[in-house]
Amino acid sequence: MKKINLMLAIAIGSFIAVGANAADEDAILKKARELQLSKKYDEAINLFESNKNNASERLYVDYAALLITVKKYKECDELLTKAQSIYPNSLRIKNALGMAKYKTGNLSSASSLFSQVLGKDPDNKYAKTMLETIRKEKAASDSPIANHNTDNITTNAEDTDYSDATFSSGLTFKVSDKLSLEEQQELAKKLYKQMTELDKWAVNDFMTLHKQVIEKCPLTDQAQESCWRLSNLYELGVEPPEYENSIACLEHLLKQYPDSPLMPDAKSRLIIAYQKTENHSKVCNLYEELFQKDPEPERKTFMIRGLEYAKALKAAGRNADAEKWFTKVIEMDGGKNELEARAARRLLNEL
Repeated sequence: MKKINLMLAIAIGSFIAVGANAADEDAILKKARELQLSKKYDEAINLFESNKNNASERLYVDYAALLITVKKYKECDELLTKAQSIYPNSLRIKNALGMAKYKTGNLSSASSLFSQVLGKDPDNKYAKTMLETIRKEKAASDSPIANHNTDNITTNAEDTDYSDATFSSGLTFKVSDKLSLEEQQELAKKLYKQMTELDKWAVNDFMTLHKQVIEKCPLTDQAQESCWRLSNLYELGVEPPEYENSIACLEHLLKQYPDSPLMPDAKSRLIIAYQKTENHSKVCNLYEELFQKDPEPERKTFMIRGLEYAKALKAAGRNADAEKWFTKVIEMDGGKNELEARAARRLLNEL
């Protein structure tokens, strides 16, 4: 595991010293989420490990979600087995342990746990979905080509018209206008309510439901939000990130909802996704649009944007234009020798 940094060590020490009250736990969970968003999974695991004694139900569940994300299924099973002995009546922990059992291939134990959940809560959608998944998998096991692939679990959420719960690169949207605005708004509310009832690691189910909102409820505000949230899932909910699918979500948002309040954030994320996929021409296009709308931003912003634009121009083979922008960044620096200017000089010499 990676060595945790000093500040994190101090934070962990303070958590241990103060104890596991609600305020401390909120801080732990917030810090763990920040670490995971930064892909610092080992540090997040260290944080949970240092605070799992006398842990609450929600801390166990969040830790389990992290272990599922990094595919430490055996460790997740062991953690939740302990948690269940402490919280024997927790349906969330039973659902989580059922998923861990499923991921380790123990379908019988997984089925038993999900059945226990339904015995207490007959309408629990997550347990229902997982039991149906296991039933189908067992039925298919008689086939000579059957394959239990727990890392790509596909579960069909209620009312879905699609069999591809996880979507490959080249994601497209089949937008429908069959429903009236009122019907779309009602359906969008229903689909979002289903999402509130999912356990947080049910990434495939979230993807399926957001895609339904985008396609079946295009006139609603939720459709714009689902474009953004589905993009989130493709970048942060799967490993490795699926930037091509994230781009498809964001480009759909830009095309269908040009006046969306999400537009500035969507374009910023698109720049990064284009960079990750080496789509340098589209990076250039977005920076050109940005400079057209805001040709004279404040000095530091100009230097940052100008440097990134020049780098994209260079990567796209537009060396003459890149030279002009590297020079602009250096001139804007005014001899202060800031980071952006130093980088511009170095890259200018490489042209």
